[in-house]
Amino acid sequence: MEFSPGRWTVSDLLLGTGFGLTGSGTVMLGVLLPALSQKWGMRDDAAGFLLFLQFLGSSLGALAVGARRVRSLTAGYALLAVSACALAFAGMHLSFGIFLFFGLGLGMAMTSTSLLFSDRYPDERAVRLERLNFAWAAGASAGPVLFLPFLRLPGLDPLFLTLTGLCLLLVLWVVLREREEPSHAQSALDASREQRPVPLASLLPLLLMAIGSVGIEASLSGWLTTYSHRADSEGVGGAVFAPSLFWFGIVVSRLAFSTRLLAIVGRHRLLRAILWGVAASLALLVAAHHPAAIRVAAVLAGLSIGPLYPLVLSFILKRSSRGWIFAVAGIGSALLPWLTGVFSAQFGSLRHGLIAPGAAAVLMVLLSFIGLRPADLPLQESAPHP
Repeated sequence: MEFSPGRWTVSDLLLGTGFGLTGSGTVMLGVLLPALSQKWGMRDDAAGFLLFLQFLGSSLGALAVGARRVRSLTAGYALLAVSACALAFAGMHLSFGIFLFFGLGLGMAMTSTSLLFSDRYPDERAVRLERLNFAWAAGASAGPVLFLPFLRLPGLDPLFLTLTGLCLLLVLWVVLREREEPSHAQSALDASREQRPVPLASLLPLLLMAIGSVGIEASLSGWLTTYSHRADSEGVGGAVFAPSLFWFGIVVSRLAFSTRLLAIVGRHRLLRAILWGVAASLALLVAAHHPAAIRVAAVLAGLSIGPLYPLVLSFILKRSSRGWIFAVAGIGSALLPWLTGVFSAQFGSLRHGLIAPGAAAVLMVLLSFIGLRPADLPLQESAPHP
């Protein structure tokens, strides 16, 4: 059954809203960590393992999406609904497994939506996906503030049950109204590029940078609330603004560099600049002791990190566009938040836990000097990357 343009408009609006909800769902665990740690008496290494399980599930969910986009989208939102409902009644030990499935639902829902839009709009794919990712970042930025009223309640059950209801509504819409889009053949250019083998050694520095960029983003997203909470006498109510400012910085920077600004600055020059910016903002975050300084460092980190992964990805896709590349980057989102918790528990301070993303930033600066070949240098940067 074909969609009319009017139905597509409603579908795009609802699926875009759902995509924003997955952004809020992705950052939810990080916002709740102080409350959950206090409620369950968790150490930082256990809290970091919770983040690891959610992001691992998200990566596995992306791999689980098949050619039937609507079916995968239904399964993703249904899994989110079941997991959120289970969290409302589960204790600490059971929640570890539930957050793995919660992440699995997130990964399936996000990937299915992106591929559905890609199939639906083959002639304006880049623009549509850009808007979709903006909706995700907006949801991630607004999420901590939207969760704040629930954090003031005696328990978190109302939050989980509200999320359950929203996901069930999305399941209902997808089942009743969405249809599979016809698949579009890959362009001859992409097909020929896929047939040319690319040595892994030439991709390795860039793949490590992709892992680092995603991992730093996930680590700060997951731990900023806890870090700010421990320095903020106002409690978690004031602490949730740190991750909101972080995601606000990401939204602003991605919006800025989706314009002609990227063509003016140049990809190679921009990559080096933002890598130094990420390293500097992390150093400022570690050195900050006052809540206001932490919030300034958070927004600077967001402004620096925002365009980092899309930029690194543009260099990778210039050499190879194989699907496994996207899954490899997800390793960082699972590994670095967990390492942050491990280091924090080991050294007795979350400030020391930030060694993990800080070391990743320094490594990325070093890799930038060996990961770019002559064909990537500014002589070819006169045109913006799609």
